[in-house]
Amino acid sequence: MFGTKTLVAAAILALSAGSIASAQSNTNPPERQWELILGGAGSSSNDFDSGGFNVNGQLGYYFTPEWQVNLRQSLGYSDFGDSSWTGATRLGVDYHFEFGQDQRFIPYVGAEIGYLYGDGTNDTFAAGPEAGVKAYVNDTTFIYGSVLYEFLFDSAGDADSQLDDGQFVYGVGIGFRW
Repeated sequence: MFGTKTLVAAAILALSAGSIASAQSNTNPPERQWELILGGAGSSSNDFDSGGFNVNGQLGYYFTPEWQVNLRQSLGYSDFGDSSWTGATRLGVDYHFEFGQDQRFIPYVGAEIGYLYGDGTNDTFAAGPEAGVKAYVNDTTFIYGSVLYEFLFDSAGDADSQLDDGQFVYGVGIGFRW
């Protein structure tokens, strides 16, 4: 299995290589620079007397056809005896690769940094690499899947020692560009 430091190095390498990898434009015309992504999940007991949910959203801006900066927000609530809520606010940057002739599948790599908070977590900073793919169903709408490895730290001095003590965050949802 790949170590965390190997994953971080691969993401950094892919980001730097990606800036020179593509000479064509993205599947979407340049005037479609904004993007909104929505997702969510939930669970409950078989008697529906306890459970929880999570909602998330992202607002992104493409400053070139390949490079995007984004703000992500997620909120969760659970009540399995003790109720708690959690939240995460993250800033990220992603590089989108062109893939295939019709360019309906757009893989991307990126990195993000943010803050985790709430009743169900220790308030802490988080950062890490991410990767995903967007599958366009028409010119403005897509479904996506993503994976983020985030390491948690209380201060910038703690970041190096925390690379191996992180968590994976997975996402699926729907997105819109305009």
